[in-house]
Amino acid sequence: MSTHEEWLAWRSSREADLAQEHGWLSLTGFAWLTDGPASVADLPGTWWADDDGAHVAANPEDRLVVDDEPVAGSVAADVAEGASLLWVRHDERVVELLRRGGRLAVRVRDPRATTLRDFTGVPTFKHDPAWVRPGRFVPASAPRVVDVRTARADLVQQARLVGAVDVDIAGERHRLDAVSHGEGLGLLFHDTTNGVSTARWRTVTTTAPDADGNVVVDFNRTVNLPFAFTDHGTCPAPPAHNRLDLAVTAGERAPA
Repeated sequence: MSTHEEWLAWRSSREADLAQEHGWLSLTGFAWLTDGPASVADLPGTWWADDDGAHVAANPEDRLVVDDEPVAGSVAADVAEGASLLWVRHDERVVELLRRGGRLAVRVRDPRATTLRDFTGVPTFKHDPAWVRPGRFVPASAPRVVDVRTARADLVQQARLVGAVDVDIAGERHRLDAVSHGEGLGLLFHDTTNGVSTARWRTVTTTAPDADGNVVVDFNRTVNLPFAFTDHGTCPAPPAHNRLDLAVTAGERAPA
């Protein structure tokens, strides 16, 4: 299989993942939980958070279900910082519980969402082998935790930087702070296409570093974060120095 064919197969897998019935394209609502029982958007029941986690109170006729059992009274759950849980079902919808910036929130995933119903794929730049770039991972002596902005104006998160990747682009070396991402390294970055043909920022994952720290950065596999498709994402922005003063004309464009 050629590199271009591998990229096409990866694109097909990427879009199938986006189009899952309760995937990123199904998000229809987001709400921070308060410390007193309150209604949430168009969901039945009352919802709140305290030191014991998140709570929902409902009657069986509200059709809220947890672990295949109708909610009759109240139920509670909790998640760690940065984690999420598909917690409560309401007919076809799923209510996701998440913790971000020390606060608990719920997010609604609805397979009837217009963003999912109308999805026909993500526009991309044409595959270009020139955007497959060599890089070298420079590990930090110890991981560094920094505050980063997010797609939400009311949320700041923390990123755990494990080092940086030096990547050669057009004969110049650029350094991008990196987070762990699977076996590789995640590089969130800005470039001069942002707000023109691409979203406000994007991300690419490198190959796993070899014994000498060498990696491959295939910018053809640069992707949008969920915030590019929905207003309900909590996606972290790039670390302060991850700004490329050039146009990365590779990978995913802004959704149509």
